[in-house]
Amino acid sequence: MAWRTSPQGLMRRARNEFGAWLSTPQWDWYTTHTFRAEYVSPKEADRHWYSWLNSLCLACKVQGLDRPFYFRVVEYQDRGTLHFHSLIGGVGNIRRLLFKDFWELNGFARVEKYEPNKGANFYVGKYLTKADGDIRFSHNLKDHLTKHSYSGNLEVL
Repeated sequence: MAWRTSPQGLMRRARNEFGAWLSTPQWDWYTTHTFRAEYVSPKEADRHWYSWLNSLCLACKVQGLDRPFYFRVVEYQDRGTLHFHSLIGGVGNIRRLLFKDFWELNGFARVEKYEPNKGANFYVGKYLTKADGDIRFSHNLKDHLTKHSYSGNLEVL
């Protein structure tokens, strides 16, 4: 039972539970946002990402939708610059490729339809235990976590 109490085993279990917890909301998109520049400061990167998100919020408002919700993590590439992975929900039938194109003013983007069985929730969930990970989420995500029940096995050690 060393896997249950070793630091590596506990981290693996935490990542798995976090990934399972992230499967609770009804996500629409899994996105990756990469910068063209060799270096972009975290503050500048946030500014670009939130500008992109604000455009998405405006499109949702025009469509009569509530503000979208998200979960976002930062990953540093081998070349030293950061990029983002995010899960986004509440976007209805808004065209993904339009928002891919919007981001590509800054670099490269993938805006994919979220498919629950492909594991994107576990992929972004692994950043819970990364030393240089930065996790952000929308204020309205909690509303979408309580609409659906989480059936994971959370136990206290």
